Amino acid sequence: MESPSPTHIPPSPASVWHVFETGQGPNLVILHGVFGSGDNWLTVARRLEHRYRVFLPDQRNHGKSFHSDDFGYDLLADDLRQWMDLKGLDKIHLVGHSMGGKAAMRFAAQDPSRLYSLTVVDIAPKAYALDNHAKMLAAMQNLDLSACQSRGDLDAALRDDIPELSTRMFVLKNIERDEQGRFRWRIALGSLSRSLSSIGAALPSHAPLAIPALLVRGYNSNYVTEEDWSAFRERFPNAEFHTVPGAGHWVHADAPDILLPLLAQFLDQHSAQS
Repeated sequence: MESPSPTHIPPSPASVWHVFETGQGPNLVILHGVFGSGDNWLTVARRLEHRYRVFLPDQRNHGKSFHSDDFGYDLLADDLRQWMDLKGLDKIHLVGHSMGGKAAMRFAAQDPSRLYSLTVVDIAPKAYALDNHAKMLAAMQNLDLSACQSRGDLDAALRDDIPELSTRMFVLKNIERDEQGRFRWRIALGSLSRSLSSIGAALPSHAPLAIPALLVRGYNSNYVTEEDWSAFRERFPNAEFHTVPGAGHWVHADAPDILLPLLAQFLDQHSAQS
């Protein structure tokens, strides 16, 4: 069963964002995808920390950050904006994967002057049907944590509903032990289940923005098509487009040795021009 969500929603979400920070140099923020957390991008952060100050936030309802029944891309963009103000960051490089990519695009549309560059990984601004996500959420909500004594038990209990090992391991990262050693979810399952339509929704259209942008997709993923690339470039006419061979939707996990040089070159180019 899901652990109860906090009943008090703080007036300033940015003040209770959990953010991992490492490195020094130009500011780089990376927004994770749905069911993820900032530490999904830790390998990337470690390989960029020698020349970038990298921030890996857990977005609302994820990781160690706060839970809320309010959820949507305007809110995710506003969480980032409030946190930047709190940290005194006027301008950043912004990277977003999947749900985080949509949040990043929404932030860019609202505050383009606060970005050196925008990188979107394997997501388009269009609407997505999230039937598979709904099935995964149902499996997570139906999992009896009290009947499991080990992570092996958790894995076995989810195997029938989530047969793919890599996806199951990704999901299981959202389970931790409480002070008494009992398993609990750190992700807000109920809130996310009620927010799936918002997560899958298309982003509002906006006028073309001249900020440097990069759209990266995985070759084995079906999230971004050639038509999506054209629609992306209508919004961001200075955009570059790259397909990463051997990668599915989780490009950063499937092909980090290909993604890292690509991302570093893009960031370095637009850090030098900033």
